[in-house]
Amino acid sequence: MAKKLVSIVVPMYNEEPMVPHFLEKIAEIINVNSDYSFEVVAVNDGSKDKTLELLHDFQKSYRFLRVVNLSRNFGHEAAVAAGLSVAKGVAIIPIDADLQDPPELIAPMLELFEQGYDVVNARRASRKEDAWIKRYTAQKFYKVIDKLSGKVRIPQNVGHYRLISRRVLDEVLKLPESNRVFRVEVPYVGFKTAEVAFTRPKREHGDTHYNMKSMIDLAINAITITSTKPLNFVFKFAMFVGIMGFISSLTQLVLFILEMTNVLVIPFINHGTFLAINIAVILTAIILVNLSLIAIYLAKTFNETQKRPFYVIESVKDNK
Repeated sequence: MAKKLVSIVVPMYNEEPMVPHFLEKIAEIINVNSDYSFEVVAVNDGSKDKTLELLHDFQKSYRFLRVVNLSRNFGHEAAVAAGLSVAKGVAIIPIDADLQDPPELIAPMLELFEQGYDVVNARRASRKEDAWIKRYTAQKFYKVIDKLSGKVRIPQNVGHYRLISRRVLDEVLKLPESNRVFRVEVPYVGFKTAEVAFTRPKREHGDTHYNMKSMIDLAINAITITSTKPLNFVFKFAMFVGIMGFISSLTQLVLFILEMTNVLVIPFINHGTFLAINIAVILTAIILVNLSLIAIYLAKTFNETQKRPFYVIESVKDNK
């Protein structure tokens, strides 16, 4: 009886220091899980170092290695999507190359897969090892995305690292949007889900490429493709600011009239000037908030109507 094929999809961008360590570790995991056959789909996301060259060299040593080369740097989400598009397995596991996603979880993931689960999420048990700013922003991100997602439950502290079955992947690949966020798409399509918890180790080699800008971009993409509720928030916010501004302006107007009639004089305060500034600031804030949010959604709509591919694969080199 033929073994079930498991695809491990790993995006790589300037991961030259990590390539040998990652492949050595994955080879150990593959040897342990001998009941399955494996392919490792390494996606070179336009690296500027020797990542691609190393991957091609290691194909001589690791028969399971397939190398997908993108035509330029498209970003982490695009690299994952490219790897998923060529994966052949009945179970597919996206994983990062930094080994902060412990490959040891692959075995318990496969056990749950055999029990009938189509999705097995790898959830971080805690974020104590993260800097406080990253812990705080991650907490707020998951809180906001959970409120906006409606019936779709976005699992907290779960990144790309998870197992999905072939039928889940097929449904994800059917989604028509160009702007893709994998951690939102998987819970959107549904199916029976389990999870395994882990404590994330520190990165031992190389430097992380996931900075604050990347986190902000991910948050904006995840929120805007998940829900249009922020547009309702803008209306509510504008109403609140308008009411508060009206009360404040009315107060300033009354004080201004009292001052002009010498009924009440408050020294060193020009209520007329404060009234004008108050109104101008309130109106400007409302306009800017509305325009900025509308601009974000308009930009997303523009990108979708262009129908440009999320990534361009230059070559796929299978190991023969």
